[in-house]
Amino acid sequence: MTVLMTVNQREPLPGAQCLVEWQGLRPGDEVAAHLVTASGQHLRFPDDEVPGLRRQPWADDTWLLDAAALPAGWQRLDLVVTAPTAHPLSLSLVVRTGPGAGTEEAFQHPGLDTVGGTATVALSLAPADTGYAVLPQQVPYVPTRDPWLRGGGPAPKHVEVPQALREATALAGHAGLVASGVPVTAVLDLSASMRPRLVAGTVASVLGAVQALAAAADQPAVTVVAVSDRPQPPRQLGLADDPEEFLRAWTAEIGLRTGSRAVTTAGDGRPGVVVTVTDQEGGAAASGYRVVLAAPEPGGTVAASGLGTVVVPEPRPDAAAVVRALAHASPAS
Repeated sequence: MTVLMTVNQREPLPGAQCLVEWQGLRPGDEVAAHLVTASGQHLRFPDDEVPGLRRQPWADDTWLLDAAALPAGWQRLDLVVTAPTAHPLSLSLVVRTGPGAGTEEAFQHPGLDTVGGTATVALSLAPADTGYAVLPQQVPYVPTRDPWLRGGGPAPKHVEVPQALREATALAGHAGLVASGVPVTAVLDLSASMRPRLVAGTVASVLGAVQALAAAADQPAVTVVAVSDRPQPPRQLGLADDPEEFLRAWTAEIGLRTGSRAVTTAGDGRPGVVVTVTDQEGGAAASGYRVVLAAPEPGGTVAASGLGTVVVPEPRPDAAAVVRALAHASPAS
């Protein structure tokens, strides 16, 4: 039987002996197992010899694990991948449940997207009351972070991230742009001057990057505040919603009117992360981040003019590219 695991949902293992199979690794990818003990000892396989864990000699990217043979007092075993480029991968645990053929049960990770040059924890194994349990992950690896919450506290939330947003979401998590549970708001300048960027799909593309921020915060939706001649009541944009369709319907409803300077302050006082999307290069700085949609003059460039400002000259920027730019911009307070 094969069990398709869910991220952040614990699964009890029916045995201690496992075959760990990394799937989808590419040249340059490095995989490691980090063992943490109650005494604070930290071993990193394969650099360190770890009793109970060894490579499978007849198969690439495969390990043999006997959790019962791990060092006494071990608390968790984190399986970590570091990749030079972003790409999807997965792994499975094939657990021996008894003697003989056919006495195995497979636990399949749902898949994750790496972020180039950074370490991502894919799975954590720990002792449980009835034996052992496994916890699928897809977050930046922090050695001091205990995903098993032994110190108490609420279990982490998890939202389903659409495939198109996975790379940008992973990047936002690695960059620390937003923490779990933090609300995310997009303030959109929908004045008449924004029409070329709306038609080109630029605004929708940037809004997709904001959806990725919400996904990194384990939020199911972005709160969107539109400003034309006046601020409009906020609406919710779900992670799976098409931002282009969302904008098309909203602009058809409210029309494109002469803009209001209120767009620079419409996000003030809102909790969490606020991203303002506008074509206004000057003026008062908006709170949080400001994404300016401005095409450069022929042969020229457009530079960020203030704290928290990111300039997007491309007609349809990639969500991951927008997130990278935000990661290098300190937000305005």
